[in-house]
Amino acid sequence: MKNRLISLFLAVIATVFATVIIFAMTEVRYSKMENHIANSARIITENNAKTAFLGYFHWDSMYEALESGDADFVIYNLEDLLKNNSLIEGVVVVYRNEEFVSAGESFQTLRDHTIGASAFYEIIPNGEDLLATMRVTDSAGLESLKDSYAILKLNLDEILRLLTTEDYRLSSVEGTSMFEGISLSIIRKWSPANYATVSLVFLMSLSFTMIVQRLEGKRSIASKNNEMLLLLNHIPTLIWYFKDSETFGIVNKSFAEFFGMRPEDIEGRKIREIFSGEDLSTSIETNKLVFAGKEEHIYEQDTRNSKGELRTLIVTKTPEIDENGNIKSVVCSACDVTDERKALRRIELIQFGLDNANDEAFWIAPDGSILYANSAACKSLGYSREEITAMKVNDLDKSLEADDRKSSWERLKSNGKDNFEAYHLRKDGSTFPVEINRNYFKYDGREYEFTFARDISDRLKSFEILERDKFRIERLHEAALNLERCSELQSVYDLVIEAAKEILEFDICFICVREEENLVIKASSNLNPRDPLEMSIDKGIVGRTYREKKSYVIDDIQEFPGALRTNDIYRAGLSVPVGDVGVFQAMSVKKAIFGEQELRLAELLMSHAREAIVRIETEKRMNYMSLHDKLTDLYNRLYFEEELKRLEGSRFYPISIVSADIDGLKLINDTMGHSRGDQILIELSQILRSCFRKTDVVARFGGDEFAIILIKTDEEITEKIALRVRKIVEKFNMNNSGPPLSVSMGIATSNGPEQELVETLKQADDLMYRDKLYRSSSVRSQMVNTLLVTLAEKDQISGGHAKRLQKLCLELGRRARLSTRQLSDLALFAQVHDLGKVGIPDSILFKPGPLTADEWRIMKLHPEKGYRIAISSPDLSSVADLILKHHERWDGRGYPLGISGEDIPIECRILSIVDAFDAMTNDRPYSRAISKEEAVEEIVNCSGTQFDPKLVQMFKSIVSNELV
Repeated sequence: MKNRLISLFLAVIATVFATVIIFAMTEVRYSKMENHIANSARIITENNAKTAFLGYFHWDSMYEALESGDADFVIYNLEDLLKNNSLIEGVVVVYRNEEFVSAGESFQTLRDHTIGASAFYEIIPNGEDLLATMRVTDSAGLESLKDSYAILKLNLDEILRLLTTEDYRLSSVEGTSMFEGISLSIIRKWSPANYATVSLVFLMSLSFTMIVQRLEGKRSIASKNNEMLLLLNHIPTLIWYFKDSETFGIVNKSFAEFFGMRPEDIEGRKIREIFSGEDLSTSIETNKLVFAGKEEHIYEQDTRNSKGELRTLIVTKTPEIDENGNIKSVVCSACDVTDERKALRRIELIQFGLDNANDEAFWIAPDGSILYANSAACKSLGYSREEITAMKVNDLDKSLEADDRKSSWERLKSNGKDNFEAYHLRKDGSTFPVEINRNYFKYDGREYEFTFARDISDRLKSFEILERDKFRIERLHEAALNLERCSELQSVYDLVIEAAKEILEFDICFICVREEENLVIKASSNLNPRDPLEMSIDKGIVGRTYREKKSYVIDDIQEFPGALRTNDIYRAGLSVPVGDVGVFQAMSVKKAIFGEQELRLAELLMSHAREAIVRIETEKRMNYMSLHDKLTDLYNRLYFEEELKRLEGSRFYPISIVSADIDGLKLINDTMGHSRGDQILIELSQILRSCFRKTDVVARFGGDEFAIILIKTDEEITEKIALRVRKIVEKFNMNNSGPPLSVSMGIATSNGPEQELVETLKQADDLMYRDKLYRSSSVRSQMVNTLLVTLAEKDQISGGHAKRLQKLCLELGRRARLSTRQLSDLALFAQVHDLGKVGIPDSILFKPGPLTADEWRIMKLHPEKGYRIAISSPDLSSVADLILKHHERWDGRGYPLGISGEDIPIECRILSIVDAFDAMTNDRPYSRAISKEEAVEEIVNCSGTQFDPKLVQMFKSIVSNELV
């Protein structure tokens, strides 16, 4: 028993000693691995954050989309970021301290977070999450949105899985610090080799003690064997051995499970019974190599496990050689390195992406030596990678920042990162602008600078274009404001040319305005004496632009169809309509220098010019209309009274005033319509304008009243002018048919300031009304006679209608025993009863077909029109009431009063029968004549409804006697 304990004790001591040594070595290895993985994880994390920042948030489009609230654009780019970077689990964009959009996995964001003034991004632990916050800036990095930033949730576990397959844990206390508050601890575990070594030490120690203690029984040996198998079966390394080149010996549990078997299913069996295909051939061939060479053989093999997964194994086969040099067996072990290889490939992919990035990338030592340059840097600079890595920073960058490397490095080291603009020098000696983004970091105890350089040539060029466009827009805005202040058209034309000089590039330009059938140049710049000042609207590019109201951008005027080639030096052309007013045209001796941008600027300028022109013309028109009568185009009463005030007490005495009024205008309006009355007003205004001087103020003072102011004119001369007016009116009446033009006038003169002009006007009005009173009766009689003549002319069309009526009416009146006075009125009434028809259009009076409802409404007005004419004439006033009622019916359904029976004057009842008989027995435009017998029968049928029954019988008797 004692010997056994001693053997076991010695074996344990040896094993413990070996274990301590292995543990110490393992701890050293794990500590280095832990530190390496922590540093690598930190670098990958920072690079991912920086790549995300530079690729997505250091970008004008993202800056403008966030500022304009374009959530769709932002989300699209966030999803693209997540798709292309598996190390980022979720993203949240905060705009003005409010969550704007998010993508990916949700997480607890930071509250009221502020990024350091000098930083563009920061890595911040947040509980169990690792977050990266970054600014949203423009591409130049010069502007960033206030209280706006992006938060990325980084997948730290995925990063660590890229670096190791070892188990680990993260805590805030234990392990190697990766970030503030997050430390990495690799879970210590022994590799299969360690176990194998310990096991081997134990076995050797035990074997030695067993040899020393041969008296140990089988039980002790079996116990040790069981412990060895227990150890072998609980390590992940695949372990087995071959008794000979084709026969399996013992295998551990990991080996059997890898192929989906139990150890006892494999042990003692041939290779061919377990393996097949490539696995079989590889195993046999390597066994032969080991048996033949009698030395260890290590190789890599891809094989599928029991799950069908293709795994990569590093296989080690070690021969056991006896004292005679013969191989007793071959001990084999295999490590699964599939996951490590995948992690390595991912790291290589990251390196590949960096090497093939669009921006230049450099690893730089503290002294400025370039350690690495990617392909983009080589391509941009024109050097090979070997040439660049033999250089220093100041060989490529001649700025002060690069020359003073020591200060530059200390500043970078202090700030951690910085960015600035510089110029890089190509191999051919040319330079180009770049934006430098530098980062300081430490790796494996050494310091480095990692730098991105982006070519900003296009951006600077775009900036120059933007500045030019900004200048143009400012000048255009200034021109628009100045155009709003213009009060004269010529000022508008001149201002358009001055503005065009600032916003467009040309050799010549002009603005032309339509006058009659030509376009006349009003303002120009560098106009050639050979160029015409007037152009027809039917010819050339200018005419085409005006006619079509369409702009033209012309690359070569000399080849443009329809161009007026008055000068062969001009090539490019820009022709823009100025509304309905005219055309603006610019030309250059160069070809194709005008584009869409110049066209838009010119069109904007012309739109402002058109608005200014329309405004000025409208103001002038409104000012003119405010002082002139719309119908006659004479001055109105407002202007007349203002002139009286202005001339009061002036040096223009004597001042005479003529007051004039059209006689009988109301009668003309009532009978012949206001259009005829308006024509009378226009005709008199033309006569007055022709008789008075241009310096005289001729005004329409009221409806039918006119007034004239004559400066430095005494009463005698004014009387002569008034007499000239009367003669021209008489001549006008002689040469024109229709109602005569009659004017009453009064004249008064003020010889000095002691007599107010308002009083002078009143005197002229009084004299005019006195003249009107004197002339009124004769004027009315003359107008009525004129209307009767007109009615007679219309009666000629109906073939003596009035005379036939007069004859039959008198016969029926005598039969009805009318008095002599009634018969006299009846005779006059029969002649003038249709007097109101002089105000009815001939198109209605002589229409061959039935009248429309509107035409009937107009036709039914003629009794009232005739009444107003007759009542104004002493000769016709006795029959005015009869004229008003001559279309009334016996049953009360007539017009305009709707009276019935004997309320209708008997003269009207007589006329209605006779008028109907005459209308039926004579041709009319709207009907053919019928026989007298048929007409009498129709009248009898209407007896008691339309006509007086008693009078109908009398009329029937009269007509019957005539027929007999």
